Amino acid sequence: MASNVPEINYCCEICGLEGLGEDELRTHTNNAHIEGQGVCPFCQLSAVSSAELLLHVNQAHLDYLTPELECNMGFIDDASPSDCSNSTNGESHYSPSIRFENQKCNNINLNLSSKSILNGDISPSKSSHGEGSPLRTSLNLKLRSPVPLLHCPMCTYTSVSPDELEEHINRQHFDLTSPSVGGCTGEVFACPLCFKAFDTAPDLELHVNIEHRDILSPASPSKTTCPVCSMVLDNDSEEAARHVESHFPAGSPLQVDKATLREREQREFELLRAQYGMDNQGNFREQSVTNMQRAVYAGEMSVSDYYERTLDLRAAESCGVDDGSSVTRNLVTKVRSFSNTSQNIVRILTCSSVDHYASSYGDRGWGCGYRNAQMLISSLLTHTGYNDKLYKLWQGQKPPRSSVPSISRLQNLIEQAWSQGFDIQGSEQLGSRLINTRKWIGATEVVTLLSFLRIRCLLIDFHTPTGPGGTHPELFRWVLKHFENSAAGEFTPPLYLQHQGHSRTIMGVEVHRDGTIALLVLDPSHSPMQMSQLLDTSSGSAAMRLLRKSEASMKARQYQVVAVVGMIDGDQQYQQSKILRGLRIPQDR
Repeated sequence: MASNVPEINYCCEICGLEGLGEDELRTHTNNAHIEGQGVCPFCQLSAVSSAELLLHVNQAHLDYLTPELECNMGFIDDASPSDCSNSTNGESHYSPSIRFENQKCNNINLNLSSKSILNGDISPSKSSHGEGSPLRTSLNLKLRSPVPLLHCPMCTYTSVSPDELEEHINRQHFDLTSPSVGGCTGEVFACPLCFKAFDTAPDLELHVNIEHRDILSPASPSKTTCPVCSMVLDNDSEEAARHVESHFPAGSPLQVDKATLREREQREFELLRAQYGMDNQGNFREQSVTNMQRAVYAGEMSVSDYYERTLDLRAAESCGVDDGSSVTRNLVTKVRSFSNTSQNIVRILTCSSVDHYASSYGDRGWGCGYRNAQMLISSLLTHTGYNDKLYKLWQGQKPPRSSVPSISRLQNLIEQAWSQGFDIQGSEQLGSRLINTRKWIGATEVVTLLSFLRIRCLLIDFHTPTGPGGTHPELFRWVLKHFENSAAGEFTPPLYLQHQGHSRTIMGVEVHRDGTIALLVLDPSHSPMQMSQLLDTSSGSAAMRLLRKSEASMKARQYQVVAVVGMIDGDQQYQQSKILRGLRIPQDR
């Protein structure tokens, strides 16, 4: 049975050969243009390999292959170029007229520029462009239509990119304060959202912003997304809340009653206030009596010791002098001797003198700042000049010149400093009240106390770690340099060290054989029994572990150091000291 499918003839799109069947076209393309030697479809260049032919077409006929605009792409017309050429002095000049079908383009004359072909063997002066080239009707090329031009509905702006047009509308026509490009007379501007038209672009912009504001900037999206499973939900707040809560078990915090959460937060806040002594409940004397009673019930203290300590406490509170029940004296000499006998230590630098004051029954949990202030004052009292300044704090009383003020007296002195304008911000933070409270104090209050007593201090803030693993090598180097500068026989007081939640006293520094630095730190949390081990020759070397602190053991986020550097003599310097100033290390850039 004969087939009704008509036979289809093909044309080679490279050389223009017509009347080829499907198999013949494949054979011809392979023999003539792949394995064999090809012929340039534009200038009849032959006897070259396929690679050379490809190089030739890309170099000599690039205008045909990649024009800057598609409307500049030209093809040889159906008429032979030789029929349209005019011979002058034996040279042929050809300017083909180009016209695109179904496109409103003007006729464009192409003046083909001279280009060297391969090694200069063929040039347009010797062979006219397009001679022997395939007819346009024979080239079955699929040309891309030019991109349509997009017009702004509110002004005369045009663009071929939808994204650029959208950005233009959002920038130029978003609200009444945006500039408009329009303003051409005689032009009608139609609203893109309704049937109305306007004479000017500002009128159209005003109409869109007022009448269609719900479309341009809706008040709320019609759909919401679940933050847990990304499911699209209806714009129903209650339904959406129930869906989100369904992802959590019944005992999750989201299911707890809001009133219960508020009560728990309030309870935690009160506990935090009580921890820092901000609840105005209790004081040093009341806590001392309560904790001593508990010690009696626990068998840690006898009844006779309880009454004896109670009498001493009343006497100390009445005169403002510490009762000395938690002090350990004469530590510097012992510490130096133990460090000098250690083979691993090549250098030891300490303060001139210091006594250790431990937390007692009355200030356990909140009094470390006061105890470190007492350690610093105990060292300053051994110096004649500082002793004269400190003795004025007694204000008419005549206790021994070596007397260290009690915690209650220190609270009273800090309040007096606040009343005279020292550290107004710190006073406001603590409610301008310390007496009969358990409020914590820090480095700024110690500076305020000493400045009020006309003792000049430096406040150094090591506000960020400067070493790997959150360490503070800058702090260790600064402390070493501080004690080195004071090592020439001068009086050297200890350093007050503050960090989050606790404070301590630096009494010296050790340099080990491998170059590492260790700080010698007195901690108020160490009991008098622990500190007494340093006074015993047999247990002193082992007890040094209580004092030595390496870089690896000092990893708080921030440290503050208070250093005594002299005395305040003039009134101007005294008034300037009312405003706290600190040195930040490393310095801000």
